[in-house]
Amino acid sequence: MANDVDKDSDFKLPKPDKRRFRHTAGRLRDGKHLSHRASLDWRLDQRTVCDKSESPATIVPTEELRASLMQSRTAEELMSGAAAENLNIVYDAQVPASQFYPPREGRGATITLNPFRPRGDLLNMLARELRRNWQHFHGALVNPMDYEPDEAILVNRAQQADVLMVSIKVAWELKLGGNSEAWDFLVGSPMSDVSRTFEIKAQTDFRSLNNGEASRAAYDKFFEDSRTKIHDKRIIHQMLLDEAGYMKSQKERSRVSMDLFQRLGELPHGRNYLSMSAQRTPMDTCYATVEDRSNANFLWFIKFERSFQEKERQMIEESVKLSAEVVDFARFANAARRGGNAEQA
Repeated sequence: MANDVDKDSDFKLPKPDKRRFRHTAGRLRDGKHLSHRASLDWRLDQRTVCDKSESPATIVPTEELRASLMQSRTAEELMSGAAAENLNIVYDAQVPASQFYPPREGRGATITLNPFRPRGDLLNMLARELRRNWQHFHGALVNPMDYEPDEAILVNRAQQADVLMVSIKVAWELKLGGNSEAWDFLVGSPMSDVSRTFEIKAQTDFRSLNNGEASRAAYDKFFEDSRTKIHDKRIIHQMLLDEAGYMKSQKERSRVSMDLFQRLGELPHGRNYLSMSAQRTPMDTCYATVEDRSNANFLWFIKFERSFQEKERQMIEESVKLSAEVVDFARFANAARRGGNAEQA
């Protein structure tokens, strides 16, 4: 097939070069030289990818995940106490990664996980959702859509950085206890630089685990890369899709305050890492700057649309008042009668 001659010409098609493909396939198959995330995912998911379809994939029981996280002090406190009462942890193949559903009438809080994710990733995702459940119970989990567009970006970023920091802390504590599966997955993920920052602080001074320095270093590192782009894109899409609510809502939005970040930085044990003195406060503009051109354009459109709707509403109210004064002939008639009666008297 590779040496077939084109009917319209004498040009022969060259053979494809398979040497590089064979080398890459062999390296991925053997699991050697795992230098990037694609190779790591291949090694961790090779059973799911390569097994026959009739053989079911191995699903880690949720009780086993709970037992593994109990080796971490932070995760143990997140899963104990009143915050974890009636908490359901279930698998849902339709969830891309994980999702936290707050309690409603008739049921408790629910955490859903994708059962086909690697075990190390499942531990990290469960730690993140446990953090959200703990924050919701203590009133620290807020909806970023309750704030103005610029402040919504900041709140959403802060929440994502916080849950990542907690999962890194839990993975580090598990590693110290002899279970490095969650930590190994983080090191091979795009969040490896954040994990390394936490590791350097923890190894330099073990007291930084409880005094908040390691946590704050990992929190700040989250904002130093373009990883915030995907989180900004998601919250901006939510604003655009909620046209009848967020785009045209006339209610006054909440304002971001330092109290919000102090509640966000509370941990089951240890110092509040967002209330400690640092060079920059969590409300600094560097944490909320949108550098991606596409996200910045959509964010500008949202702010313009909201200001346009507000101005249009004000103009309608002013026009209604003016028209009411013009057509109110009865008021002028009564004033004229009172004036005539006064002259006759």
